[in-house]
Amino acid sequence: MKCFFSLAALLAVLAPILAAQPQFKTQEEFDGFVAIQNAASLDERIEAGTAFMANFPDSDAKGLAAYMLMLSYQGKNDFENMMIYGDETLAATTDPGVTVGVLVSLSNAIPNRTREFDLDKEEKLSKAEDYAKRAITMIPMLQKVDPNLSDDDWLMTKKNFMSQCHESIGLVAVKRQDFPAAEESLRKSLDLSTDPLPSTLYNLGLALHRQGKKDEAINIADRCMTAGGYKLADGTDLCSKLKVDAGR
Repeated sequence: MKCFFSLAALLAVLAPILAAQPQFKTQEEFDGFVAIQNAASLDERIEAGTAFMANFPDSDAKGLAAYMLMLSYQGKNDFENMMIYGDETLAATTDPGVTVGVLVSLSNAIPNRTREFDLDKEEKLSKAEDYAKRAITMIPMLQKVDPNLSDDDWLMTKKNFMSQCHESIGLVAVKRQDFPAAEESLRKSLDLSTDPLPSTLYNLGLALHRQGKKDEAINIADRCMTAGGYKLADGTDLCSKLKVDAGR
C-alpha cells in the first residue's frame, strides 16, 4: 500500500527551486547535477544522483540532489533509501519548500511502515509526529515561488500539505491505538483535503469502528469504496472489509 503525498505535488514545489540553480564550482559538478534533472526514469535519476553525491559531497546542490533521490526512491516505494536521503536532505538544505516536502513525505511513510511489535515502534512514531508538527508550523509561511501558479492554486497546494500532515498524525494515533485522537486528526485532514485519499477515509473509518461508532464507520467505509477503495497488493479492499466488520 502506498499513501505518500503525490510526487506531482512535491515536484511542483521543487521545480521553481531547481530553476534558480545553486552556484557550481566546476563544469563537471554542473553537468552532474543536470544529469539528475534530465534523467528519463527513476532508475536513471537514482544512478545520476548517487554519482553526484559521491563525486561532489561538498556541493551547494547536495540538498537538492538528496531530495531528488528521496523522491525517486519514494516513487519506487523503497522506504529504507527514502528515509536515508530524506534525512540527508534535512541535514543539507535550508530551503523551506524542500524541507516541508521532506517532512510531509517522511511523516506519512514512517507510520505506514511501523509494525505493532517493532522494538523501536514508539521512537519511529514520535519521529513521524514531530515531522508532521514541524511541517504544520512551516506550511502557512511558505512563499509562492512559481509566478505561473495562481494564488488559489497555491492555497490549495498548502491546504493539501496540511491535510497530509494531519493524516500522518492521525495514523500515528491509530498505531498507538488512541482512536479518539486519531479521529480528531483524520477529520481535520478530510476538512482540509481537496481530494480525500482512500487511506485517510479508511483510517478514519477504522478509528470510528474501534470506538464502537458503527453507523459512522459504515458511512466512511462507503465513501472510501466510492473513492476507489484502499487495496492491498492481493486486491483485498480494506474499506470493504471494514464495512463488513463494522456491520456485525
